[in-house]
Amino acid sequence: MVDMEKVEKLTSILEERSGLDVREALVRYYDFLTDDEALDYDFELGFLLNKFNIEVDIPF
Repeated sequence: MVDMEKVEKLTSILEERSGLDVREALVRYYDFLTDDEALDYDFELGFLLNKFNIEVDIPF
């Protein structure tokens, strides 16, 4: 699978599970989730990134 296809699949899964545009979902995540929910989200996101073999470059 091409990297862009992986990103699109991951985006689709996140949008489906959150019911929001992926960018909006990520912004709301930081503003509204409890600490436990944030940890669960981080775990799920890490699992999906691993499953689709997507590497994330931190921009700083």
